[in-house]
Amino acid sequence: MQLRRLLAGATGLTFVLMLLGVYTAGAGAGLTCGARWPFCDGAVFGLFPANWMSFVEWFHRLVAMVTGFVLLGITGLAWTRGASRRVRYSLVAAIALLPVQIGLGALTVTVGGLFPWGYSPPVQAAHYLAALTIFTLIVYATAVQYNRADTARLRTGAVVALALVPLGHLFSFGTVFPYTPEVQIVYYGLALVLFALLISIGTWTHAVGGPDAIRQGYLSLLAAILLAVQMVLGRHGLDPQGLLVADSVAGLVFVVLLGAAWFGFRAADGDAPTSGSFAR
Repeated sequence: MQLRRLLAGATGLTFVLMLLGVYTAGAGAGLTCGARWPFCDGAVFGLFPANWMSFVEWFHRLVAMVTGFVLLGITGLAWTRGASRRVRYSLVAAIALLPVQIGLGALTVTVGGLFPWGYSPPVQAAHYLAALTIFTLIVYATAVQYNRADTARLRTGAVVALALVPLGHLFSFGTVFPYTPEVQIVYYGLALVLFALLISIGTWTHAVGGPDAIRQGYLSLLAAILLAVQMVLGRHGLDPQGLLVADSVAGLVFVVLLGAAWFGFRAADGDAPTSGSFAR
């Protein structure tokens, strides 16, 4: 199997894991295992869950473990198959962040004792930010591995991004719909797909080359950063009234996202070679 397909699969698995994390916290299942990390509240000395809600938390941990081993395997494969430096180093950085992410995940379900502040918005925000950083590195490695300067792929990604911007904005924190767990799942599913597209567009415009394409690539990366800020703030309710997110960040993100998607589409209309590769 080609390395790029494995990377695409790892990206999808990480995406699913992040949505499971959103659902786990949104449904209030984060503490259902009795804060007995890494154990739970069911049979066989607490290795298994006792009910549906603890199963949600337990299953999230299980998928996280599987994802970690998958990333380790793909990183080893990237080095043995001589993937580009950008792919290899991005994957190594993602692996290096895994212990941090695991530690933060343990803190989010730890209450009392030495860590009375474990289940708190700042720790949860850090947990999500670490996950988003790992996701970013995997998406970037995948985009680099699909290293042809393919204007058709760039145009398709930009068109999808243009469609996702207004749709995702409807479900973002403090805009139109009440921020229920179900709405959070929809928003973060759309936002993470859009985020991955922006990272990919930024990477592919650099592959296309030319000063205009490169500037448009930087705009896409700026939009991805602003979207990340919005996701972190909205995910953990650091602004309970929604004033900062809805009135400031959300509006700014909406405008920049539209601009980045549009210019990514325009970049695909320029003259470009049909193939190319990143430096090793």
